[in-house]
Amino acid sequence: MRVFLTGGTGLLGSHLAEHLVSRGHEVRALVRPSSDSSFLAGLGSQLVEGDVTDPVERLSDLMDGCTHLVHGAALVYAGGAWESVAAVNVGGTDRVLSAGARCGVGKVVHISSVAVYGDREGASDETAPITHALPDGDYYARSKREAEVVARRIEQEAGLPVSVVRPSAVYGERDRLMTPVVASILRMPLVPLFGPGNNTLPVVYAGNVAVAIGRVLESPGGGDTYDLGMDHPLTQRGLFEAQARGMGLRRRFLRLPAGLVGSGARVLSRLGVGTPGAQHLSLERVARLALGENPYVSRRAHDDLGWDPPHRHQDALERTGRWISGRPDQHSETM
Repeated sequence: MRVFLTGGTGLLGSHLAEHLVSRGHEVRALVRPSSDSSFLAGLGSQLVEGDVTDPVERLSDLMDGCTHLVHGAALVYAGGAWESVAAVNVGGTDRVLSAGARCGVGKVVHISSVAVYGDREGASDETAPITHALPDGDYYARSKREAEVVARRIEQEAGLPVSVVRPSAVYGERDRLMTPVVASILRMPLVPLFGPGNNTLPVVYAGNVAVAIGRVLESPGGGDTYDLGMDHPLTQRGLFEAQARGMGLRRRFLRLPAGLVGSGARVLSRLGVGTPGAQHLSLERVARLALGENPYVSRRAHDDLGWDPPHRHQDALERTGRWISGRPDQHSETM
């Protein structure tokens, strides 16, 4: 395969490029001039400068000769007005996929998010409608919903096979969103556990998601959707302990009553307080996910794709902890 990749300088995109190259595929990555593309260059990826908001004709020229397309570029809880988020996440999807149809790529994987399900209660899978009400300021989830509509429209109009994948929260080396927030919590004198801390979280390792996307690329046809929200079970306490080991930290925990966390998050959300590092992500939603069980069980990816995630959380989180603390070649201390 010769894969055209957008979003390659981000967390998931960089892991996907690494996985594809390791399997002998060629990667041509769209990068902005201001982006740090050194990791992609080190893999031997072909780099082409541009932006997802460029004209379709130019994007098509850059994509020419590629057999597959993975569209992962997006603004992820970056703040700003709806118009600026929509221009990249919705308009960019329209332009990139239209360019793919124009230059004749054989298959597209569009990277969406489980955020499209909104705050619905209970387990969610790909059969659940994505019509549940979204918080007014959740522009990311709204944009991802609209981008999926765009992707399916282009699929129908152009006859371009499109598969949609919906990861949950993703962590790993080169993460600029979740991992730094967890690291800041771990540096506190006492690490708060929300409730007992033994619930499973909707958190996946980027390297495992990359393997799943590789499977989707290799499968024929389109029209399918896959949740990627459960690679291996991961508890709240397990996340903190493993990343702390990687950071070389010995931590003590303070359990906060679940009722107090939930009510406090509701009050703060109504006051307009957002999540640190992701201000447009509702604290109430974060508290619900942190206290409950992972609702995204990902059966279709496991059953239909044979997704067997190779990386266990204990090892992946320790590697991530070493990366965020700048100690990649050191062994972490015993807890």
